Amino acid sequence: MRANPEALAVLHRLAQARLQGCAGPELVRQLQDTLAFAGYTFWASISLDFTDEHYHLGCSHCATRLAIVIGDYGRYSAVRDHDDGDIHRVPLAPSKPADLTRIGGWMHGIAATGGDTTLANGLTYLFGRVTCSRCGSRFDLAEWLEAEYGPGQPVDPIVPRTDRSA
Repeated sequence: MRANPEALAVLHRLAQARLQGCAGPELVRQLQDTLAFAGYTFWASISLDFTDEHYHLGCSHCATRLAIVIGDYGRYSAVRDHDDGDIHRVPLAPSKPADLTRIGGWMHGIAATGGDTTLANGLTYLFGRVTCSRCGSRFDLAEWLEAEYGPGQPVDPIVPRTDRSA
């Protein structure tokens, strides 16, 4: 059974309207609902808990498996060693809030408007750049996460579309 695009658009607008006045964990949940109804199922599915968030992905150049940490323990990429923990740590390079565009800019704007500084700050790192500690290559974290794990197209044009082909 396929989802009805008109129904999803209505649900998206209702979820988006509920964003105003939300704070803390409720803001994150409502943001995830809004993203899901807009068709951004990848962005809706990640926890966005920037007190202790971890992502795992292969380097875009050498395929070294990297652990990306954004939270109270730091903001870095590293190679995760079973015995020694995170080794070869390299700080993440955050985006400037004014430079965030598309879905990252929209999410950051919601977080900033809602007064959630932890979420807003974490998003600057999520939509920032990673340096591989093995080969030194740099790449956009969010774009690479979405390319590795993200599904298809958004269904509602109210939320800005993300297009990696440009």
